[in-house]
Amino acid sequence: MRIERVNDSTIKLFITYQDIEKRGFNKEDLWTNRKKGEEFFWSLMDEVDHAEKESFNFEGPLWIQVHAFDKGVEVVVTKRDERDFSVDISEENPEESELMDLLEEANAENQNVSHNTGSLWEEPLMIKFDDFDDLIRYSHQADVDELLFEDLLITFNNKYYYLMYINRGMSYRTISGLEAKALEFGNAADETYEMVYEYGTAIMSYNVRRQVKKYFELHK
Repeated sequence: MRIERVNDSTIKLFITYQDIEKRGFNKEDLWTNRKKGEEFFWSLMDEVDHAEKESFNFEGPLWIQVHAFDKGVEVVVTKRDERDFSVDISEENPEESELMDLLEEANAENQNVSHNTGSLWEEPLMIKFDDFDDLIRYSHQADVDELLFEDLLITFNNKYYYLMYINRGMSYRTISGLEAKALEFGNAADETYEMVYEYGTAIMSYNVRRQVKKYFELHK
């Protein structure tokens, strides 16, 4: 596993699928088995804590962001002093902006995704998928323009919550269409956004549907 210090509050990890298998896991476990996925990611945190114990304090809230690539998984761990989550990269954080640029270069097919600071609704549309297979079907079968919104996938109580951060300038008709397509495969979440964000675990972000479609086959 490769560990890179981005700044005082952020560490970036990269681990290959081969290394993941050596640790007794496989890539499907990371997304489809919540218990296994959490066990894997917290084992990484323990390893990083041991390696960086002199310079990186893991006490307090953490934001764990996961990106799946062809050869492995990249995990970005950021310490947060407060719940100031945003899927956008703020112009006030040049280190994070540089990090996103590197991610876009590494994953060329996502280079055209827009990150327009301050243009998204603070509270997203939230769809609950009871089974990961439902999310796979949505990712493969729904005809959705992925440039219209930012997204995030969170697990909470063994369910999968897909969050869509909508552009403020989008019409009500377009928003309703996005929600209707997602509801063909999932359900409206009964839980509040605050509850899911506070107590759930973010497992995938940055064009979730495209990542799921690329790495998980549709079972017919």
